[in-house]
Amino acid sequence: MPIIPRLPHLKVDRFFQLKDYSYPKDIVIDFPIAPQNRSVHGTALLEQLNQIRQQFQITKEEPLPPNIVRDDALYVEFISEFNFPLKFESLNQDNNDPKFQVLNIKEEAVSDNIGEDQKRFRVVVMMSEGGVSAFIRKVTQYINENYIDRKGILTDRPKYQKLFANIASIQLASLKSFWSDTPEIPFPDEEFVVWWEVWFRRTVNDGVRLDKVLNNLREIGAQISTQVLEFPEHRVRLVRASATQLSSSLLLLDNLAELRKPQEISDFVMGRNVDFAEKQEWLNDLLDRTDHQLNDESVLVCLLDSGVNNQHPLLIPFLPNERLFTYKPSWGTNDTYPDGGHGTATAGLALYGDLVNVMSTTERVRVFHGLESFKIFHPNDPNDPVFYGALTEYACSVPIASFPNNKRIFCLTVTDNTTSCLGRPSSWSSAIDKIANGNVFDPQYQQLIIVSAGNVDYLNSGATAANYPQMNELASIHDPSQAYNALVVGSYTRMDRIDQNQFNGYRPLAPHGGMSPSNSTSLLWHSQWPNKPDIVLEGGNLAHNNLGFRDDVHSLKPLSLDKDFNRYIFMPYGDTSGAAALAAKMAAEIMNHYPNLWVETIRALIVHSAEWTDTMLGGSSVVNMSRAEKRTLLRKYGYGVPLLEKALYSASNVLTMVAENTLQPYALDNSIKYHEYHLYTIPWPEDILRDFLGDANVTLKVTLSYFIDPNPGNRRYTNTFHYHSHSLDFKVIKPAEDLAVFQRRISSATAGDNDPGYEGTDEPWSLKEFARSKGSIKKDFIVSSGADLSTRNILAVYPKNGWYKTRKKLQMFNTKVRYSLVVSIETDNIKADIYNPVLLQIPIEIPNE
Repeated sequence: MPIIPRLPHLKVDRFFQLKDYSYPKDIVIDFPIAPQNRSVHGTALLEQLNQIRQQFQITKEEPLPPNIVRDDALYVEFISEFNFPLKFESLNQDNNDPKFQVLNIKEEAVSDNIGEDQKRFRVVVMMSEGGVSAFIRKVTQYINENYIDRKGILTDRPKYQKLFANIASIQLASLKSFWSDTPEIPFPDEEFVVWWEVWFRRTVNDGVRLDKVLNNLREIGAQISTQVLEFPEHRVRLVRASATQLSSSLLLLDNLAELRKPQEISDFVMGRNVDFAEKQEWLNDLLDRTDHQLNDESVLVCLLDSGVNNQHPLLIPFLPNERLFTYKPSWGTNDTYPDGGHGTATAGLALYGDLVNVMSTTERVRVFHGLESFKIFHPNDPNDPVFYGALTEYACSVPIASFPNNKRIFCLTVTDNTTSCLGRPSSWSSAIDKIANGNVFDPQYQQLIIVSAGNVDYLNSGATAANYPQMNELASIHDPSQAYNALVVGSYTRMDRIDQNQFNGYRPLAPHGGMSPSNSTSLLWHSQWPNKPDIVLEGGNLAHNNLGFRDDVHSLKPLSLDKDFNRYIFMPYGDTSGAAALAAKMAAEIMNHYPNLWVETIRALIVHSAEWTDTMLGGSSVVNMSRAEKRTLLRKYGYGVPLLEKALYSASNVLTMVAENTLQPYALDNSIKYHEYHLYTIPWPEDILRDFLGDANVTLKVTLSYFIDPNPGNRRYTNTFHYHSHSLDFKVIKPAEDLAVFQRRISSATAGDNDPGYEGTDEPWSLKEFARSKGSIKKDFIVSSGADLSTRNILAVYPKNGWYKTRKKLQMFNTKVRYSLVVSIETDNIKADIYNPVLLQIPIEIPNE
């Protein structure tokens, strides 16, 4: 949702008490089912399904223009009861000739009968006439039959109860049901005339059909672009009209698949007919529109890469010669990577982001962070990977010693894919953990290190399009990206536009919002190791046809800077290195906005703001996913795509609170024992949640970020606490739970990371501890009614095991550790002010200047 107005996040550091700690226990929550009178409810669903079945007959009898043949399918929308999920997997039939198939799942805020906002699900399903009949049979069984359990015992539960009980209504889909863009891009207002990217399904006789649809659109006043994108199952056109105009088209819904906001692509800079002089004009225009204000204390992004050609006109103000470093003087500091460079392109994205976005507007561009470059790699003189840990420590120490007054983010975009650690720490990843925790420096300074996850190579591997995405799922994230403390960045893509006039017959490999072909995963890692990547950002796409791949389709990559600025100026650049550069830019902007926050907090805000795309979720919801599906989601995409606006700002109806504290997990008392936990009583908009929002859904989101002290010398890796110094986690009080009961629940747990007691939880978290509690950053969320959430401001941060506790001879048991806690409350009701009631309870907010 848009963040309006932009308000600073609030600090809640002091709202806690120290308590003695022991372990928590958990229980498993079943799928929530809405209470229904099965006869009344089932009969209503039957009537709605019969009306849809009748629509098939009406459709068959309805006269159509010549040569138009309708599909034997309709778009049907299932709408859930307020605050209850739908059993999405039961609405999908996965075979070659499905009778019903899920096309779209949305969670939305709506007003109920008394004007209060609540959340519900809308699921668009393409159904054949036979599919409707199948649902009618199942509803009849729901009304008349009971479920027989696995032991053959007849229960008192209705058959198909989980499928039907939470369905409030079933109806034909509307235009808005087809909007498939990102959550931050809202469906246009009904009367606004805008450009739409309209995706049509390819069907029998679709060429004639599409001509009729387009003629119908022209008759109602729509403007249609002459450009056409051809895909195996879709044809895409740009249409300029209002939502009202599109809805009035009688033929549009007959083969409509999706509606999106049109993409900006880099044709105006990288197109075949764009010569150097024209590129120079774009360069000069951007130079004229760029504002920069750097000083001796500015935030810097330190690039650990192949060097940077800092004389590129767009880099000169941000990277002076004195901030260029190299591991070997004989290497020099320039970018020596072939084919346009690597470090220079990384620098461009770390400063400006995708240049398409800044050059396609006339607005001023503000860049208030600078760059450093430490050349750690030369393609003609590679280092032995065993020394990369020490090299990286040196590479981080030199800039800090040279410019100690600057805050910085390190961005490492060189990885090693020759080893297969499967998540197990290496010397290099351990060095990353050590640097981030501050152990390399005296005095100790924690550092934010962003690391690219490492790429999958389709071009040189002999792979075909049929290998996507299995090839990515079987490709392990590269060393040192298994580092606990690093913010590891993978790649996804929304770039799927190909100019068929230039690249005839080529199609994008990855779907819109899906895994970039460059993304590697941690699916093959042993379960005790962290979920990586932590986040994903734009990494671009590949084009393919029946003959193979091509990587020169410029519209499928972000646009950055070419090291040869005297000939090319710009170059397409993406993959996980580009994604890491975009993350570094985001981190620098947050650090510039909140200069007093810890780096653990910067990392937490980025992860806290992340969301999964509909494509990543695969037509499901996190709540309804199985254990294996949740693990797969996290190990492919981390916590999703971070949103800068949410990371930077709160709003009246989107409140984010930050706590930065230190805790002593263990203490020596004859033996080493657990010592303390923090019990938060967070300032809370209790009256607004209870009285104004009431039954409306509100999302509570919690992210915990801390850095571990690595112990790679110990080879007992079967339990992760032999590598990490400590572990922390969080719990929140249940609705109407007594404080004393909550504290007893915190104190009654069993020990151990792999203890079965951590598998479930009596708190309705979406991911749950078994999935989220890997590594040193943990995030989860609960969707609850405002009334339930009104009293849920009691939260515990508590320790779990680690080598500080188990390795007595190392004398680290009395160590105090830092952590950052980010808690947010979010409602779609823009009239709800949950921010100011909390602000009044807090004397000091985060300074943002």
